[in-house]
Amino acid sequence: MVAGRWMQGPPKKILLATDLSARCDRALDRALALAGEWEAGLVVVHVLEDASPVADESDAQPSWRRPPNARSLAETRARADMSDIAGDATVVIESGDPAEAILRTARTHDCGLIVTGVARNELLGRLVLGGTTARLARRSERPVLVVRKRARRPYARIVVATDFSESSRHALEATRCFFPRQGLTLFHAYDAPLALMASDAASHRAQFHEAAHRDAEAFLEASGLAGQPGARPELVLEYGDPDRLLTEYVDTKGIDLVALGTHGRSAMFHILIGSVAQSLVETLPCDVLVVRNPEAKPSD
Repeated sequence: MVAGRWMQGPPKKILLATDLSARCDRALDRALALAGEWEAGLVVVHVLEDASPVADESDAQPSWRRPPNARSLAETRARADMSDIAGDATVVIESGDPAEAILRTARTHDCGLIVTGVARNELLGRLVLGGTTARLARRSERPVLVVRKRARRPYARIVVATDFSESSRHALEATRCFFPRQGLTLFHAYDAPLALMASDAASHRAQFHEAAHRDAEAFLEASGLAGQPGARPELVLEYGDPDRLLTEYVDTKGIDLVALGTHGRSAMFHILIGSVAQSLVETLPCDVLVVRNPEAKPSD
């Protein structure tokens, strides 16, 4: 599901990337919940970073005493995890570079969303050793959902973080199509350059707040949400550091999900999306939906 198909509604297939650890059960539960909500198929991929050794047929030991094949063992474990709760899931065991294997599987099975989890406070657990989640966010044409919280309920409180760029517009449109009935909040943090040098700092910041409000209204008008189901997003415009403010807002309001783009308007400004996107994925105390600008070239 590339950008042109977001407007067709939620994904028909979901890809769960798992390292088979207990912590990834949270991502599994969320993937199952979304698959049920959207009536979508579920594909589960586990990546072996090192190809399993080929057994020596001349080994004198009986077959049942030989070391198990890593691929077969991983597939057995994955199917056992899936059997009681996702009997119809397609299980894929890949090997090699984790990010490339996950993206390849998503393309092969035409999955519209990649879901992954956290383990030991590291994104994707063992799969993160090469910066897997960051690479997925930069390279994937499909949105990537990083699950941190238990899936106790459907997503209800959803924030779309924006810097009014094309990237964050795609994030907003994808989020509305994925969750057409949920209310959305559009969150923007802005700076007021030279505020300390202004004779009236409060008035100086108020001017930038008004400018941010005008930008937000124009952004919504151009977003393509007109005529789509769901209420108009609520606007939250705050002055200050976006990373800190968004984290505080998530904690205070009990936000379930934050959606963001990965390419901002300019690295010259203190914008919400762009250089701090990876930091937000790693530090926000809620699930994060990362949507890469389909017009941006993927980077390593």
